Order: sequence, then structure tokens, then C-alpha cells
Amino acid sequence: MNIIKSLQLYLSYPFVQYALVAGVLIALCSSLLGVTLVLKRFSLIGDGLSHVAFGILSIATVLKLAAPMLFVLPVTILCAVVLLCASRHSRIRGDASIAMLSVGSLAVGYMVVNVFGSSANVSADVCSTLFGSTSILTLTPLDVWLCVGLSVVVIVFFVLSYERIFAVTFDETFAQATGVNVGLCNLLLAVVVAVIIVLAMNLVGSLLISALIVFPALAAMRICRSFLGVTVFAAVLSVCCAMLGMLTAIVAGTPVGSTIVTTDIIAFLLCATGGVVLQRFRLGRRSVIVMLCLCTLFAGGCGKKTQSKTKEAEPKQEVVNVDMDLTLVNPMMVYTQVFYMIQKPQDYAGQVIRMSGTCVVTKNRYTQERHYNCNVSDSTGCCSTMIRFNLAESTLIPPRNGAMITIRGRFEMTTDRGKSFGILQDAVLEEYMP
Repeated sequence: MNIIKSLQLYLSYPFVQYALVAGVLIALCSSLLGVTLVLKRFSLIGDGLSHVAFGILSIATVLKLAAPMLFVLPVTILCAVVLLCASRHSRIRGDASIAMLSVGSLAVGYMVVNVFGSSANVSADVCSTLFGSTSILTLTPLDVWLCVGLSVVVIVFFVLSYERIFAVTFDETFAQATGVNVGLCNLLLAVVVAVIIVLAMNLVGSLLISALIVFPALAAMRICRSFLGVTVFAAVLSVCCAMLGMLTAIVAGTPVGSTIVTTDIIAFLLCATGGVVLQRFRLGRRSVIVMLCLCTLFAGGCGKKTQSKTKEAEPKQEVVNVDMDLTLVNPMMVYTQVFYMIQKPQDYAGQVIRMSGTCVVTKNRYTQERHYNCNVSDSTGCCSTMIRFNLAESTLIPPRNGAMITIRGRFEMTTDRGKSFGILQDAVLEEYMP
């Protein structure tokens, strides 16, 4: 499956569309205040608050809250206020207070998940939260609307307070002399940063949020000289890197957060090179930007040529009556699809689905009835529940426990002991390796 067809297929999924909308808004908000945080040397505050948010999210997960962001957001904002205000009047100040709060929250959060968590795969859940491997692809519509609302608040705050932010960023003493309430401005900045941190956790994970704030700002400073120019360039660069990183991760099946940060690093290196060229040869900034764009296009062309030379074996032809074929998509998309098939089975009712994995045969202790389950390949980290299937009547030899199978069936809803879940009806064994 080539890149264009893969993009068309993946972009048709609603959860991918949600991820792109949320990712662009988060990248935009992070870059707007990233310049101020870098210039004020507050970058570590973002890192500290991200660890605080991880600890709070761990508690919300253990409590099984329906909307954890509504709990994580106000507590993170409260910690931001305490970190900014209380540290000025205590004996523990500066980076020491940030380090204590950061490391302490990270340790407590991981301890809570391990001791009180009910997940069958704690390591995978923690890894997804810390590094943002697939969390952006499992957003609910409520999460997306909350992200849109909070992003609008952040953008409006930045536009209306631009002059005050500019004054406080460069000279707090002069800003206070001109009548700006520096304390209130710093407090509002801390609150807005906390909001951005909570939003960005779903995109790049707790440990990588600082990169989303710092790299676009530092890259823009290598090209532009004015505060407004740096801010606008950082915003455009951050949005482009987020889009490119997410699309690359979706097509290639790489972790979303790490791919976005890697894209930001490449952009920073290109801008740093462009800045050196700008200073040495005294070229105009427009010339440098054009050169960077040409380098990017050249690299993309080389990548396409390399891919055409190293063509992989053609995948199996998709059967016409299959609505969703999990054997043709990358592991990350399998992971996400199985997650939604278990969390929202009603959305897949009536679809013909093909999947491959390991057959797990279980027996009902009361009725001694056998149940056949498919432990789908590349999806074991997202949940402990397997997809059950009922074999078609034409099946002569049922698969044995532990056999590798590829099955195709119609996904339907069923109820067992008051619990509703999805099941593949009239499943046909397409491949069977005992």
C-alpha cells in the first residue's frame, strides 16, 4: 500500500481526524508562549508541571473518572500557582522547588498506578502517558471539544495581553514602572502554561512536553530578530512540524510524540544552519527561508526515490466484502482500532472485519461451553480483553489453543451476564497455522 492510499485510508478514520485537530491546536498554543518561557528562562516550569500532571492523571485513572482532564486541569493550575507564588516566600526557591515537585509527582504517580491500578499492562499504559505513543489517537469527542475551547482561551489571552507579555518578558522592572501588574501577569502566564501542559500530554506525553515548547522558539530565534517575528515563525513552524510528525507517525506506525519531537529537532537544525548562512553570507531572511524549503523538498524527493527502489512485497489483495482489514494497516493503527472495538463496540456493529493473531480457547466454568478468542497481533498493550469469535458452520476443524490464525467475520453486539461486548459472528478461518 503506497503512501497516498495509506493517508486516504487513515484520514477516513474519525479518531485520526480528532488527533489532527487537537494536535494542531496544541502545537499552536505551545509555540505562542514558548518564546516567552524561553526568554524568561522558565522552560523548566513546563517540564515540572508536566510531571505534576502525570501524577494527577495517575490518580484520576485509578479512581476511574469518566473525564480525567476535568480533574487534572484545575489541580495542575493550582500547582502552577503554588510553584510560582509560594516559592518566592519559602526557603526552597528556583529550580530546587521545581525539581522536588517534578520528581516527587513522577514517582508518586507511577507508584499509585502500580499499587492500585487495575490494568493488565501497566508498563504499556505508563509508556503511552509518558511518551505519547498512541494517546492522541484515543481522544473522545469531549476531549477534543475541551481542547478546542481551552485553545481558544489561550489564543485570545495571548492576543489581548500581547503588549503586557512583551514588556514582562524583557524587563519586569520597567514594565512595573509603566503600570503593568507584573505579579498578576506572571500568575496568568503560569495558569496558561498549566493549561497547555495538560493539553500537550495527549500529544507528546509528559516527558516530551518541554521539547514542544522549546524547539520551535529556539529555531525561530535563529532566523528572526523581532519578538513578533519570532513568535509568528515559531507558531507556523510548530504547526507544520506537528502535522508532518503526526502524518508520518500514522503512516509509518511510529510513536506519535517521539516522531513530532524528532521533526522539531530536524527543523531546529535546519534553522540553525540557515542562521549561520544568514550571518556569514549576509543573505536576506527570505532567501534563507526559501533555501530551507528547497532543502525540505529535496529530502522528500530523495525519500520517495529510495522508497521506490526498495519496494516491499505487495500485500494481499483486500476482499471486496471486508469493511475493515486489520492485516493491511500498521501496528499502531491495529492498536487503536482494537481499543475502540472494545471501548465502543456499537460503532463497529455490522462491519465485516478481518484480523490476525493468536487463538485463545477458554471454557465457561458453569456450562463447560468453549469460547474462541483472537488475541489480535500488535494490540496486546491496549487492553487485556480479546476479541471473541463464533466459527461459521462450514468450519470443519476448529483452531487449537495457541494457533496463529487469520479470521474474517461480521462484528455484532452480544450480552453475557449483563455485560455487552463485540463478537465476530460466522467467522471464517482464512489462515490457520497450528
